[in-house]
Amino acid sequence: MPWRRLNTGPKHRYRAVLFGFGCALFVYLLIRLGAAQITSLLLGIGWYLGLIAAIYAGHQLIRAFAYWKCVAASGRSSYWEIVRIRLSGEAIQFLTSTGPFLSEPSKVWLLQRQGLGTKHAVAATASEYLIYTLMSAAFAVAGLTYLLINFELSRPASVAAKALICTMGAFLLVALGAIVFRIYLIGALIRGASRLPWMGKHVRLKENDVRDTEDLLFVVLRDRPLRSLLIVAIEFAAQALLVLELFVLLKTTGKPFSILHPFLIEAATKFIGLAFFFIPGQVGAAEGAYSFIFKTVGLPASAGFALAVARRLRSLLVAGVGVALAPLWRGTPAGGQELE
Repeated sequence: MPWRRLNTGPKHRYRAVLFGFGCALFVYLLIRLGAAQITSLLLGIGWYLGLIAAIYAGHQLIRAFAYWKCVAASGRSSYWEIVRIRLSGEAIQFLTSTGPFLSEPSKVWLLQRQGLGTKHAVAATASEYLIYTLMSAAFAVAGLTYLLINFELSRPASVAAKALICTMGAFLLVALGAIVFRIYLIGALIRGASRLPWMGKHVRLKENDVRDTEDLLFVVLRDRPLRSLLIVAIEFAAQALLVLELFVLLKTTGKPFSILHPFLIEAATKFIGLAFFFIPGQVGAAEGAYSFIFKTVGLPASAGFALAVARRLRSLLVAGVGVALAPLWRGTPAGGQELE
């Protein structure tokens, strides 16, 4: 697999240092918030961990269905092949320090192994990821706006929330504007990056190839509105399952909470993985963020730490399935011809 080359040299040592830092933060928070209380909360989850893992598996299967619909716009592939690709990418994202920056290209590579052309594979993968990210941004903007209006936030938390709302709001407006008015934004960004002296030498994409790929993106995102709306609805269902998962987790704590708390927590934690992608598994960073958000909405910080660990465990289970599927790719044909 192409990502194996990343496990050597200075980059490996850099990740090890960051992982060590994350582990130190994890231990500090564990002691600070009360190891006994956090252990009790984790034990309280008990067999509910199976239900939580099932809900998360459903989330992955639904996202795989959206991915399959994006692939179907460019070529043919079975749903279960797309499930394998999705779970393999999830394993890469969870087990490496590169997050979506490696997992998404890996999905492209696996689609190529199934015979899909490069441009079509890139367009399908980028379409699904973009639609999911747009839905995540909408959730984040709605949830953080509600937090600002209805909760007393500290000044740093208020500034951070406003910055995220402005950033995600701008992203939504720009992305939706580019889709509606068929603006070739990706090509413009790549051309701009290629003119930068410190980055231009790393940009080796042909302008015609980028243009063709963007055209394929528009096929998924705007040329057939009903299919686009169906994919959006599927991604919304995937987001709803994450909120349901948090509802179940909060029930296991035995602490009283509002029906809105799962939505607010999910909205506020949407981009933890992306923000801390450089720390393998976001160890320590995720626990710190959840603890802070729980305290902000009036819930025990220790419960936030415990629930972050529980979510890590269910992600590990799904990643294990992805790793188990990896050997199945050895017999698949490499590459494919561009589909016209």
